Amino acid sequence: MKTGITVKNIADEIFDSMTGIEGLWPHNISPNRLAVLEIKLVLWLRSQNFNSELTSESLQYKSPEELQGLMLSATAAGCDFSEFRIMSKNVVEANTEDLLELANIVGLNPAEDFADAKLLGVSLCGVDLSGANLHGAYLRGSDLSDADLSEANLSKVNLGGADLSGALLSNANLTDANLHLVSLALANLSGANLSGANLSNANLSNANLSDANLSGANLSDADLTQAGLALTNLKGANFQNTKVEKARLWHDAGLSEEMKQDLISRGAVFEDT
Repeated sequence: MKTGITVKNIADEIFDSMTGIEGLWPHNISPNRLAVLEIKLVLWLRSQNFNSELTSESLQYKSPEELQGLMLSATAAGCDFSEFRIMSKNVVEANTEDLLELANIVGLNPAEDFADAKLLGVSLCGVDLSGANLHGAYLRGSDLSDADLSEANLSKVNLGGADLSGALLSNANLTDANLHLVSLALANLSGANLSGANLSNANLSNANLSDANLSGANLSDADLTQAGLALTNLKGANFQNTKVEKARLWHDAGLSEEMKQDLISRGAVFEDT
């Protein structure tokens, strides 16, 4: 039996983060406020230099309990949290839920500081993150519908269960990204690099995948209904149980004649034949 991503799974993760860091912010803040404060806390702890072994990579994806332990270590080393508490108060009391505005309050630069960051369940609907570095970010269950992520670095991101319907992802780098159960319906992925990406069970209906690189991508059980795949690199892509009815393909690379005929039998349209 397949185990899918549910709203309860994501809510449980957010609740664990909310209740794990005692004293710095309330337990009932929104996912957007929580994400900004956790990212800022990670960067602030790095800046204190109380442990020479801490790096940005070693601090990312720390559980709330581990962050709590680091805070205790920082306190024992004489770090003063008063400055961070002021920033936390400003975020908690801000009259906005806009993640980019909240990030600005604490001096975060979304184009750089969101790389490897934990952004679980955040709302980034319609935001402009074109060209941003989101490499390795944890965006599970987030709302990025209609967002502009063109030319963004999304390599190795975890976007499991996220909503990217209608998003602009032209020329974005999504190599080795986890896009399991993602909605990319009506998304523009023209020129995007999706090599090695996990797109299993993803909704790519009516998506624009022209000139995209899907070499080695896992498209098993994905929905490519009426998607456009002109000049797309499909070498080594996994099409097991993929819905391809009325998907439009034109001069695509990497497909064997056998695979081409199999896709045609499932309803795909090769416009170059």
